[in-house]
Amino acid sequence: MKGISRRSMLFGICGAFAMPLKPVAAATEDPDDPAAKILSVVDGDGRTAKFSRLDLAQLPQTRFVTAAPFLKTPTPLEGPSVSQLLRAFDPDRTFHRIEIVALDSYLVSADISQLEADGAILAIRQDGAFLPIAEKGPAYLVFPFDDRPSLKDKSHYGLCIWQISQIRLS
Repeated sequence: MKGISRRSMLFGICGAFAMPLKPVAAATEDPDDPAAKILSVVDGDGRTAKFSRLDLAQLPQTRFVTAAPFLKTPTPLEGPSVSQLLRAFDPDRTFHRIEIVALDSYLVSADISQLEADGAILAIRQDGAFLPIAEKGPAYLVFPFDDRPSLKDKSHYGLCIWQISQIRLS
């Protein structure tokens, strides 16, 4: 019987460290699948709800056509208003502040009452089709700029966050 060579021992040790202790779970959901739960909403108490684009599409929808610096031509957009999303999350509570987080961890913060007054929506469809990740999806915050030209300013454009993955409420 032959002994183990140093080379075999070294490869064995290195291989043991290279193997994960637990199998890594593969992502089973396609983030562009409209049924994928892609948006988490959480309140200050830790209560969380996850929404898919199909869930968001079941809420009352707001539709408008608008242009913005990131939409070169007037584009039809559709999605639930911020108010509708909050009612779906918790119809009995009033929230004052919102933090919206993108897939790349970019974050915007705003007063909910101002977003509601200015007609902000979570656009989930553009030109009638669900937004893929590569096209600002799964959702993005946008205002009816063409219907309300007073909103065409740096502060409103700065709130237009896309690839939304999480909303934090307080």
